[in-house]
Amino acid sequence: MKSSEIRKAFIDYFKRNGHTHVASSSLIPENDPTLLFANAGMNQFKNTFLGLENRDYTRAVTAQKCVRAGGKHNDLENVGFTARHHTFFEMLGNFSFGDYFKKDAIHFAWEFLTKDLKIPKEKLYVTVHISDDEAADIWHNQEGIPRERIFRFDKDNFWKMGDTGPCGPCTEIFYDHGPKAGTIDDPYKGIAAGEDRFVEIWNLVFMQYFENPPGTLTPLPKPSVDTGGGLERMTAAMQGVFNNYDTDLFKPMIDLACKIGGLQYISDKEVLAKNPAAAEITSALRVLADHCRSTSFLIADGALPSNEGRGYVLRRIMRRAIRYGRKLSADKSFLPGMAEALIESMGDIYPELKTRRDHILNTIRDEEDRFLSTLDNGTHILMDELKKAKAQGQKTLSGELVFRMYDTYGFPADLTRVIANEQGIEVNEEEFEKQMEDNRNKSKASWKGKALGADEQHIIKIGKDYAGAGKKVVFTGYDTFIDDAKIEVLSDGHKVVTSLKQDETGLIILDRTTLYGEGGGQAGDQGYILAGTSRARVVNTTKIDDVIIHHVQIEHGEFKTGAAVTTGVDPVERRNTAANHSATHLLHAALRKVLGTHVTQAGSLVDSQKTRFDFTHNKPLSSEEIKKIEDMVNEQIALGNPVKAEVMSHKEAIAKGAMALFGEKYGDQVRVLTMGDFSTELCGGTHVTNTSQIRMFKIVSEAGVSAGVRRVEAITGDGAVRYAMNAIAHFDEALAAAGFQKSPHYLKHLETTGETATLANRLEAMKDQVKNLEKEIKKLQGGQVNVDDLAAKAQSFKTKSGGAGKLVLADLPLDDRQVLSEVTDHLKNKIQSGVVVVVGQGDQSHPIIVSVSKDLTGDVKAGDLLKEVAALMGGKGGGRPDFAQGAAPDRGQLNAAFTKVRSQLGV
Repeated sequence: MKSSEIRKAFIDYFKRNGHTHVASSSLIPENDPTLLFANAGMNQFKNTFLGLENRDYTRAVTAQKCVRAGGKHNDLENVGFTARHHTFFEMLGNFSFGDYFKKDAIHFAWEFLTKDLKIPKEKLYVTVHISDDEAADIWHNQEGIPRERIFRFDKDNFWKMGDTGPCGPCTEIFYDHGPKAGTIDDPYKGIAAGEDRFVEIWNLVFMQYFENPPGTLTPLPKPSVDTGGGLERMTAAMQGVFNNYDTDLFKPMIDLACKIGGLQYISDKEVLAKNPAAAEITSALRVLADHCRSTSFLIADGALPSNEGRGYVLRRIMRRAIRYGRKLSADKSFLPGMAEALIESMGDIYPELKTRRDHILNTIRDEEDRFLSTLDNGTHILMDELKKAKAQGQKTLSGELVFRMYDTYGFPADLTRVIANEQGIEVNEEEFEKQMEDNRNKSKASWKGKALGADEQHIIKIGKDYAGAGKKVVFTGYDTFIDDAKIEVLSDGHKVVTSLKQDETGLIILDRTTLYGEGGGQAGDQGYILAGTSRARVVNTTKIDDVIIHHVQIEHGEFKTGAAVTTGVDPVERRNTAANHSATHLLHAALRKVLGTHVTQAGSLVDSQKTRFDFTHNKPLSSEEIKKIEDMVNEQIALGNPVKAEVMSHKEAIAKGAMALFGEKYGDQVRVLTMGDFSTELCGGTHVTNTSQIRMFKIVSEAGVSAGVRRVEAITGDGAVRYAMNAIAHFDEALAAAGFQKSPHYLKHLETTGETATLANRLEAMKDQVKNLEKEIKKLQGGQVNVDDLAAKAQSFKTKSGGAGKLVLADLPLDDRQVLSEVTDHLKNKIQSGVVVVVGQGDQSHPIIVSVSKDLTGDVKAGDLLKEVAALMGGKGGGRPDFAQGAAPDRGQLNAAFTKVRSQLGV
């Protein structure tokens, strides 16, 4: 049975049993700062289990994308070397939100496995919590499982969401892979020991308690069910293989890697045990197969390699894969090709892989190029360190150095060990592990995830409670800036209250509002709420699902629940924001037309001042491309196309060709925004009614954000016009300064004569003229110094070794170091053998130059003399034995400094 058939059979079975099929959530958790990545099927239902959110169904079934490669679920170093450790996996799950409980959950699991998948009952064992007699009896009495095949365990069979929150016992189903898979025949002992022969393929969690510290369990009024079965493990059982990597979920990638590298993949345990070289190849292929899955899915969902948080974990996964690819071949690239094989095999099930294909592959190639360069540089650095260690007779390499190679240079610790061992040097493993543990703690601190704060939870709760009561907030701001409304909910930010008074801050939910709640990249509105003579300033507007929440400060008066009010938003701010948001859509379309359809949005921020747009592209935009994009957007503005907004089903919108913006959550009904035939996107934001209202579009900056992502900032409307007028004013000043005169028909003149090019040429010529004049000035300055006269005043001295030379001391009214250096050279040429000390004259600091002829540097060092002169004058400097320079502030000590030089040379 193929993995795709198993996934479909699971979803179809539970749909037949009244479950709503819910699509997998993104690997990047939405509105959940406590998680790096989605790591379980229940993540997207967390608020439902916590009672903070109500859904229009009580039974759900999912196939959820999961990544476990950081935090407490971090088995990265085991991946590729065991049969069932993965960074990316799919969790098949069915859920009950206060609907069915233990009896139905157990029956569904058993029936699906034994009837739909036809797994022989004698291949399955069951575990329950030691206290859960109810579950044990259901397994025995309802499903007919012999009691000797039902095992009781303690901590492994009790699940908790955290230190506090929903929790409860769980029951697990284990599959017996047979004697060849392990060494322990007794199933109870094998399961207890984590024996590879007996593999958990399903876990049913019964949420029946709420835990309050310290360990107080209170029965929940509506017990729920959270179950999960790993598709990889289930597929291995159904395809009769012991190792997950031998299933069709990994085969396309492994087959391609073997083709690229001319390799053989061997899965037989006995053969691998006897052939270490083959085992090393097999493990490397498995690492690559697993990591290309997590890499591709994470990039598709918006993660990018970086040095902190989610990006840091992704980078570790990618670099571990690239390292194992280098082990397989010194000159072959595996990861990009394997990612293409993954996209081909799973792109129909997860369309985001196909949609962001180019972005995925470009990001992988960029990271691979960077890391291979790092590996080469790291090898040179490590060899230098090993050379030093051997020269000092050391037999052990410090763990601190191994960690620094890993953390600073990205050099794998295992490679450091191999190279060090080849040089006869061991690694201080204990010290290295301590450094790694310190780094893990630092990594946790750098990840800004945290437990949901009381205030945040309160904001979510009042929004969810309002929506859960069947109420909604009507947004009327598409058509008007001012509207009447009624106060539905008041909060002081911590709890629901009945009134808010002057100088207090809090939250207000209205039945309708003209203020836009932050979402889709558009900043939340600021404005006001009036109730008679009372006034509240709205400092921000946010949204929980479709419930708009006003964050307010009461300026005067009092607001009470149920009161009639008027809401308003600043019309100028709204118009500017609308212009920027509409321009963002035109920009997105223009980028795709100029750069290619690989361009997709990777984030945005729109407010009244600007639009900031992040998009997938792997190189900087040229000035020609920027101009072409600006021209294209401004052409659409000039056409004055109407901006149409239509509400339709999500399916209809996609069929119409609408693009969904990255990071935005869409419901069944969506708002489609169309601007002529140039742009069609899903968007709930505020927009102009005609493109001409944008007035003008100008890109003010373009830069890289991270590997494969660029950022454009642009302005429109009033801001763009001011920008253009200022630029024209500066241009006029430049023309006047360059000697050009404006004619009455100036713009036409520019167009027909190409005067801008002439201006640029003239400015270049003037810059060259300035440079030449500066050179002439320096020559003149140098020419003012009478070198012959200074050389004639030179004093003779003898060196300790018996040599002879002349000393020239010069105090010159010049501050240009280049001129002073040339004068010094001329003096040294005049005296041929000797020492020249020249002190210039600046505004605050005075340059000092010391030059010694080559024949005397054995006895006299220019650097040493310079330091003494500079020190007496309160400065510093240094240089070579034959030439040194510095600076000092105190010219009052000049005579003392010259006396010191004469004394040193015995003059």
